[in-house]
Amino acid sequence: MYRYDKFMDIVTHALIGLASSAGVMPTHPALACGLVFGNVAPDLDAFSRLGGKHAFLRFHQTYTHSLAAMLLPFLLAVGLSVVESQVLAESALGFGIGMCMHVGLDLTNSYGVRCLWPLSRRRFALDWIFFIDVPIIVLTVFALIGAGIFQGEAHYLRAISATYIVLLVLVVAMRGLIARRIRLIESENQRTDFSTAIIPTSFSPFEFLVCRQTDQAIVTSRVNAISGESDDVQQIANLDSSVPITIQQTREWQVMRELSPHFHAVELKSSDGIDTVVCRDLRIRNFDTKFGTLTCQVDAKGSIISKRWEV
Repeated sequence: MYRYDKFMDIVTHALIGLASSAGVMPTHPALACGLVFGNVAPDLDAFSRLGGKHAFLRFHQTYTHSLAAMLLPFLLAVGLSVVESQVLAESALGFGIGMCMHVGLDLTNSYGVRCLWPLSRRRFALDWIFFIDVPIIVLTVFALIGAGIFQGEAHYLRAISATYIVLLVLVVAMRGLIARRIRLIESENQRTDFSTAIIPTSFSPFEFLVCRQTDQAIVTSRVNAISGESDDVQQIANLDSSVPITIQQTREWQVMRELSPHFHAVELKSSDGIDTVVCRDLRIRNFDTKFGTLTCQVDAKGSIISKRWEV
């Protein structure tokens, strides 16, 4: 499921690059191509998966999403301008702008980016927009349809791209305001010492998934930012105290705990002397994703006899 999400995320970035660059394609094709490739390039770090699941989580949204990586094409553009290589300079400039657009949007999602890599491992995430956001995809598709209809008419293409970029910025800003409102609503309904995660959904900008740690359990719900009402409220037992030390010492458990404070053991079953422990990130529930779910079977001596990690 996560690989499907990631595929759609890359497609969204590519579509945004195409819609944004349509207005300059007739007059500055090098700049336009740079914009498109720059919007996609940061996700090339997904090839780190070739090194395994641990490498993927360690490097994805890190080095190619960092401030250092974004600075390089701008420096290259300046250097190429100095040597009067205008076409390549425009390509590098567009590439840098595209990278900034990509990383800026990734910053609004729920896993965030390590902007300060390699100086810091901290992830910055605003939790405004989910990886797959239907309103943004619809806006982008309409812009591309308009660009296709007026293909070859430069002034119309410029107007379409400019309007699209302005609307995209306004949508992102609006989502930030909505996210701020939902956090204010939730802050009035919880104790300050409880950890709470608030994740946007994919279809409605006003619906959020809430995960709150309480004294006894984890409470999950869906909250409407307009009415402030909650539904789909569920109470899930926190079984972390029952997790064998051998599971807590696995790299998978430690990586997921670093990635999400709401990664918990939520199922514990015993049969014929074998304990099956299921741990998952209770924040991310869009599309019933199983990303990060760790399932281990442990024998009576506490030794792990099987392990499955959904990444």
